[in-house]
Order: sequence, then C-alpha cells, then structure tokens
Amino acid sequence: MNVGVLYNPFGRLEEKILRTFWFKTHLCPVCEKQFDAIKLFSEAVKIKSRDPDLKPVYDGVNALVFQLISCPNCLYTSFEDDFEELPHSKLQIVRNLCERLKQDLRINLSESKGLRDAAVQYNLAGIIYVAREKFFRAAESFLKLAWLYRDAGSLDEERKALNRALEFFLKSYTQQDLSEDQLIAALFYLGEINKLLGNKKEMVRWFSELFEKFGKRDSIYLRQARQQWQEASFEK
Repeated sequence: MNVGVLYNPFGRLEEKILRTFWFKTHLCPVCEKQFDAIKLFSEAVKIKSRDPDLKPVYDGVNALVFQLISCPNCLYTSFEDDFEELPHSKLQIVRNLCERLKQDLRINLSESKGLRDAAVQYNLAGIIYVAREKFFRAAESFLKLAWLYRDAGSLDEERKALNRALEFFLKSYTQQDLSEDQLIAALFYLGEINKLLGNKKEMVRWFSELFEKFGKRDSIYLRQARQQWQEASFEK
C-alpha cells in the first residue's frame, strides 16, 4: 500500500492508506525522451454520478485531471492509448507545433496537478490532435476541457470549450471514417452540446439521426439521448 493524498471538500488535505498513484514509463515520439507519467490506480477512481452529458462526478480524486499524458520536455500531449502512435508524416508538423506551444507554458505534471494544469493539457491535446487530423480525439479533448471548466465554475470558458468540441465532433462525423461506436458518440454529442448551448432544434436534428441510424443498438449514449428527448418533449 502507498500513502495517497486525497482532496477533502472541506478544504484541507488528509492522508489515507490506499493505492492512489503510480508511474508509467513512456517514450516521447516527438523529442524521443523517456519519462515517467503519473497514473491513477483504478481503485482510486470512484464515480458517484454523471451529468446529463455523461460527465462523471468523482468521489475523491478527479480522474479527468490525470487522463492525458504530456512529455515534460517538449509538452507533446495526448490520451495514453495513442501517445506513441504518431505517423512519420505528422512528426515534423507536431514537432514544430510543440516547439511554439511550449515557449511560455509551465505545467505541474505531478500528483499535485490541479484543474488549471489539466486545462492547459486538454488545450494542448486538442490543438495537437487537430494538427494530427484526428478530429474525433480533438473533440474529446475540448469536451473534457469544458468539463474541467464546469468543475471550476468557469461558465464562459465552458461554453467556449463546448463550441470547440461541437466544431470537431461535426468535422469528424462529416469528414472522417469513424468506427460505429465513435459515430454513435459523435451524434450524441452533436445533439447534447447543441442542447447545452441552447440550440434545441439542432439537438432534435442530431438525436433524430442517432435514433434513425443506431436506434436498435444498446449504448449508454442512446439510453441517455432517449432520456434527454423525453425530458425535452415533456418541457414542451
């Protein structure tokens, strides 16, 4: 067992005996430096509820803060599952981008990382994924950035991030070859984000397309979309 430091909602830090953090070694595909990234043990992640857009509300440590991997040398940032999958054709583009982005940035990448540090990471990830032309992952990055701003109570910044997420969910849906699961998620968020931004006609449009194309599938996105649809119909 390790000693993990957990956030206490009453404003003080306390130590509890449980496994919270561990380190995983990565090789950066951009600068070719090896480094250790902080990770959360699965037992330290506890979801107590979800918002209507499926944003998790965590009991204890906020796992959103620790989902991305950033190279401390060049600040290349992505989700872990494709961190080292950088095609050679994109390498110099991303290398030049990281060189520009890192000039004035300082990020705490330790276990004491906060919402501000994670927000910088999600911004970086979104920008880098756009350069990599991975628009669905860019959309995911900006969506989770919006969730972080929601946790921080920064509503204006949340709306800006939601608009960016909407832009790239649309771009990925209309321009790229997505898996079926990604198509379902993209259609859900095209509807849900439009609802959050007050565009109910667009919500109806995209949820209708979701039901028409994938209505027989069993998916958390479809279940949530049906609930949202029923609530919107009830409000009328």
